[in-house]
Amino acid sequence: MSPINLNGSRILITNDDGYNADGIKILYELAKTYSEDVWIVAPEFEKSGASHALTFANDLTLKKHSEKIYSVNGSPSDCVVIALDKVLRDKRPDMLLSGVNSGVNVAEDVTYSGTIAAAMEGVIRRVPSIALSQNYDLGKKDQISWEVTKSYLCNVLDNVTSNGWDYNTLLNINFPQCKIDDVVGIEVTSQGNRETDDLIVWEKEKNTFRIGLQRRLGESSKPKNNIINKPIDGVMTDVVAITSNNISITPLHLDLTHIESIQILRNSLKS
Repeated sequence: MSPINLNGSRILITNDDGYNADGIKILYELAKTYSEDVWIVAPEFEKSGASHALTFANDLTLKKHSEKIYSVNGSPSDCVVIALDKVLRDKRPDMLLSGVNSGVNVAEDVTYSGTIAAAMEGVIRRVPSIALSQNYDLGKKDQISWEVTKSYLCNVLDNVTSNGWDYNTLLNINFPQCKIDDVVGIEVTSQGNRETDDLIVWEKEKNTFRIGLQRRLGESSKPKNNIINKPIDGVMTDVVAITSNNISITPLHLDLTHIESIQILRNSLKS
């Protein structure tokens, strides 16, 4: 991919926390330092954990809140589809920014995250896309600090767009929860694994359940038998980067093929 010049470009912003969330407001203001052609098309309500869902069975309603800010009563991926095919059909965006999510999207999060899925939808439709997330202290989602995001986001964008990246890849960028002076650096990382199970299920009443995250509740997570992603020599994982106060940039590819398994499966079919 060629370098991307954000100055004066058309930028599409979405998220999974809702069009009125703190993180998307911060991203909108930072994006406007590059261009006035900045648009928001984001879910009307929080859609965390929606992953790459598309709404087929129900109608989707587009609401206009101001000249360039819209909401959709659907998933983050729905928002990207409607933004590209309807709202911005006169001119496709030069960049899609998804976030800034309240909470990291690392390790197994990438399979659940609506923030990342929106960036995936952008890549599928050939729009350079970046997912952005801000970590918070355990159990303190309502006390999240955005200072690291505010201080570093534009610098990170300037750097990654200076050369561009593969058109079939999105960038997953996570900012650590720490003081600005405690940021160690910026690491290009691989997707890691958590050593504990972050999901929790509780029964509100008989046969009625809720699913949540331990990190939101501030509760300890249980160890799990982990499936470890193959480490890459000299490359930090996203989990290690964030826990050591680094900004993490992970290139995520849409091709989910596990190459090493192809020959193993071929051999099993011959037996």
